[in-house]
Amino acid sequence: MELSADTPPLAQRTSEGVARILRDSILAGQLKPGQPLRERVLAEELGISRTPIREALFILQGEGLVDLIPNRGATVREITARDIAQIYALRGVLESHAARVAAESRTERHLTQLEDAYARLRRLGARATAAEQAHADLLFHSCISVATGSDLLQTITRQVLAVTASYRSHYTYRAEQIKTANQQHRAILDALRDRDGDLAAKLAAEHITWSSHVALEHFEAGE
Repeated sequence: MELSADTPPLAQRTSEGVARILRDSILAGQLKPGQPLRERVLAEELGISRTPIREALFILQGEGLVDLIPNRGATVREITARDIAQIYALRGVLESHAARVAAESRTERHLTQLEDAYARLRRLGARATAAEQAHADLLFHSCISVATGSDLLQTITRQVLAVTASYRSHYTYRAEQIKTANQQHRAILDALRDRDGDLAAKLAAEHITWSSHVALEHFEAGE
């Protein structure tokens, strides 16, 4: 089993630390959909007991990244077209609300974080790998939820984003798609800077709808 080479060694041997390592490897496409996640093998690779492994798998099940089947163990979840449609519909509602709240509560520090995340998206461009594009996109959207100042909203958003990022890491955006996405991200950021909650919510919803169409096109193409 190949875990993310970029993940630092565990500072603390906790279920959260194990979940982070597995999550990063799933989002990077190193752990493939349908791949078994055997507790014994993972424990040997990470040099820890099976208890935090088991707890980490429950965490990832809650995020929609792992399937736990009685008497069969854990596997990386395989995403269906129905999953994609449902999760993007949920993202549309959730991130539209987050953008509205963020427009009211954001600080200059939050805007700096968003500008940095946006700059990263622009630097990567079409030459980046699918995983790099997915991580950069995840960071930008996560920054919006952070700008809300709501721990609950951040937690829920992170769980929802994890599912789409897992699928998104398996295909790249073409140059014209990157241009469109960046224009949409820029418009959302500008609305947040202007504290225009209504516009930020509208733009976020439109962006998620567009992203859903792109994801379903790739799925139907077998990518």
